[in-house]
Parts: sequence; structure tokens; C-alpha cells
Amino acid sequence: MRFLSTLFLIVFIFNFPLAQDDEKVVNPAKKATNLACIIPGSGHIYNNRNKPDNIHSRVWWKLPIIYGGLAASGYFTYFNQNEFKLIRNERLSRLNNPPSYLLQYSDSQLKYLQEDYRRFRDISIISFFGVYILQVIDANVEAHIFQFDTDDKLSLNFKPNLTGINNQIPYNELTLKWKF
Repeated sequence: MRFLSTLFLIVFIFNFPLAQDDEKVVNPAKKATNLACIIPGSGHIYNNRNKPDNIHSRVWWKLPIIYGGLAASGYFTYFNQNEFKLIRNERLSRLNNPPSYLLQYSDSQLKYLQEDYRRFRDISIISFFGVYILQVIDANVEAHIFQFDTDDKLSLNFKPNLTGINNQIPYNELTLKWKF
């Protein structure tokens, strides 16, 4: 956790200027990324507030996925850590005393269970950071897409034709037209 808080502090310090210039324009993709790094989902809310008028809101389905993924991976991290500690404590207590609980498992089975819960805990932690990083990337990409030029001057047309040479031998033709 210390590494993560240090990383967020570095991102925060180096991406926000100390003095505000009047002529400086705020890059929406950079601001959405910084907000998503600080608070999960805030970059999506910022993008929704600054989206063009012709684009529909996508925040209503992204935020529950973000917070659901973070909550589920956080819960499984907590659960697997508790089970790991329970089995580790039982294994340590069996070294000096007879088994007190988990009587249905032998010492070697407890070792395998402990390793399984350690692996599950590690996967849960990785999935937590994976969801966190994906929501930051998604906020950044969405902000860049809003800045993308989508006017009608760009076009790509495919036109299949069935023609023939002197109407004797028919052949198929595919025409590709680019308009810039």
C-alpha cells in the first residue's frame, strides 16, 4: 500500500502545475486520468460532464462495474487472507500440541490448503489492481475519443459491381473509394 500511495503522490505532484497560467489550456485526457488515479470512477464522471452533446452517457453502466470489481476483489482478498491465517495458525499450533480444530485435514493437506489460499489471495490482490488500472486506462481512452474528429468529410466506400467485357464474360469487381 505504501508503494501505491507514493505512486499516486508522484502522479499528483508532477501533473498539476504550482502556478496557474491564464493562457494554459487544460488537457481533458490528462485531467481525466489524474482524477481516475486519485478516486476510482471520477475520471468517468469528469468525461461525462465534458462530453460532446451528440454522445450518450456511459457512466451509468461503467461505475457499477468499476466499484463492483473493486469491492469483489477486495472482499476475496480479505476472505482468502483470513483463511490463510487460520490454516497457518493451525499448522503452527500442531507443531507443539495435538490438533484443536480442522481435524478432518492432515498436516500435509493443511500445507496444500494454506498454499491454495495464499495463491487465491495473491490473485485477488492482482485483480484489484487490474480493475483499478483498467478504469484509469478507460477514462484516458474515453477522453481521447471525445477529442477525435468525426466529421463527414472522411469516408470509405466499398462498391461491388457485376460487369462484363462486351457483355460476353462477366466478372466481379470491387471498387474502393477514399474521400479526404
